[in-house]
This record gives sequence, structure tokens and C-alpha cells, in this order.
Amino acid sequence: MRNRNKSLVAIKKSITRHARVLQRIHEARQEVRGYTSLPLAVSGAAAKGTLKKLGATPSKRVFKLLAQGDSWFDYPPGTDLIDCLNSEHGHSITNLAVAGSTLNDEAYGPVPRQLFGLPIPLGRKRSEDPDRITELVHHIQQTKPQALLLSAGGNDVAGNEFFSFLNNANSQLPAVNADVLNGVVNGTFKAAYQYLLDTALAAAGDSRIAMPIFIHGYDYPWPDGRALNLFFGWKIGPWFDEAFSLKNYPNRNGTDLAARRRILVQFIDAVNNMQKDLVASPRYAGKVFYVNLVGTLRSVSDWANELHPANSGFRALAAKFDAALQKNI
Repeated sequence: MRNRNKSLVAIKKSITRHARVLQRIHEARQEVRGYTSLPLAVSGAAAKGTLKKLGATPSKRVFKLLAQGDSWFDYPPGTDLIDCLNSEHGHSITNLAVAGSTLNDEAYGPVPRQLFGLPIPLGRKRSEDPDRITELVHHIQQTKPQALLLSAGGNDVAGNEFFSFLNNANSQLPAVNADVLNGVVNGTFKAAYQYLLDTALAAAGDSRIAMPIFIHGYDYPWPDGRALNLFFGWKIGPWFDEAFSLKNYPNRNGTDLAARRRILVQFIDAVNNMQKDLVASPRYAGKVFYVNLVGTLRSVSDWANELHPANSGFRALAAKFDAALQKNI
């Protein structure tokens, strides 16, 4: 089968073709959440708390970073990992993440026509939209970051995707359809991850910069039916409860919830182990680093809902991320 992934040459041509659109997208992002990209020296009063924290650890370094990812990097209802890496640790971060993103979105999909509720005119046809790999390479060229942070894979085993991997409790089969899960994770997901990593590293090399990439695993959520509640009764999620209920895994008490969580651990571990295997490849030695976040968010109160940590949870995760940055840059 012929490889249809876009080459770096093709991506650079796409950057030239979409230059004006990419600039408009960047301006829209900066208007909404660009505060994370500002260096401390020009952040004014907003940086006073961060500078005080950094003053207590004078050996701590701050970095110019680029981020691509899902809602763990882009969680408008509360804080997220990028917010915490900026406000708690002082890093300046250009953030391309879009909540709800799957690996397919980040590797192959277009830049969304709406970012944080702001419409962006991207052309008369959707086919004219730049894709996210083009946007990523463009920002590697423009910002020349000291590292790339990548968050991907969590949404690929949540929501509608989760249903097909779960066997019915009355089927007398194991709860997890392991053959299907492992085939998808170590086939489709892994290929998308490799494309993201290889393209980003090639773009860094083309820009003559050293840019290590940091990817992270996910911790184990509690599938208890909590959704993200927004305005006027609108909500997003829950992401696991419906599938568990439809397939006869009840949530009547703590024992039921713990049983559900043990099943979910297998899904999270499949994604995390795929990432670990990638990082262990000799081709990524010293270039790609895995940040292990398992065991950080142990209690239900560490989570805001079935998929997203609470603010305190994101702060704890950011501390582990920062430790990896300090060690490996």
C-alpha cells in the first residue's frame, strides 16, 4: 500500500499556499488564549505570582515551547496542563491544541473552522482549509521552540469509540475486546503518532533547531457518569457511562464503580504502552520523551468529570511535565 502521508516538501508548499489563512488563525488563537505564549518579562502584573514561585527555585529554567493536543492542553471551562505550565512554571507556550481532538484530527485533519467559538473565514471550500500538520510545521518554522509538547490518544478510546471495544457483561466474554483494541492502538494509532513525530522532527531539522518532543500518557479516570456541564443545561459527555450502562455494567455503588475503572485501566494502558514502545525505538532515542502520569490522580475528587482532571489535578500533572522538561532539555 502506497504511503499517502504528506511529505515535508508538500507541507512547506501548503504553508506557502495558506500563509494568509494561517496568520488569521494564529491571530484568533492569540486573542483568545495567547497569554500562555507571552514571556514572563513582558507579562506585567500577571506574572508576579509566577516570578515569586520561580524565585524560590533559582536553578529552575523556563523554556519557549510549542504545544499540540486535545482537551488536556485546551480546557476552556477550567485550567489545563498548558495553563499550569505557564502560570506555575513560567514557560512561554504557543498552544495549537483543540479540545476534543483525536489522533486522526491532529495528524490528518483540517484546522477547525471554529476555535473557542470564534468563526474564522478559511476559504470558500472546506477542502481549501490548511490541515493541522501544516499548521504545526508552520509554527515550528516560525517560533523555533525549544521543545514540542504533544497530547493525543485519550479521545480515541472515549465516547463513541469506547463502545465498540467493550463486550457486553452478559456475553460471557472478557470485558475488553483485546484483539480489536490492541489491533487499533498498535496499528492505526501508532501510525498516526509516528507520522506526527517524524514530521515534527523533520521540520525541526529543516529549521536547524534541536527540538525534543514530549508525549504523555493518561491517568485512570473514574467512569461515574459525570459530564462537563456548560451553560443553559448544555453538557459534553459523559464519555464512558452510557457504554457501560448499555452493556450491562451498572454503577450502583463503589464496588461497581471500581469494577468499571479496572476495565477502563486496560484501555488507558493500551494507549500508554503504545507510546512507551514508540519512545523506546532507537530512531527516537534522545529526541522523544514519554511523561508517565499514571498514579497522579488517584481519587474521584482529582477529576472534574469522566475525562478531565480538576484544577488541582492539572497542577499535579504539570509538575511532572515540568520535571521531564528540566531533566531532558
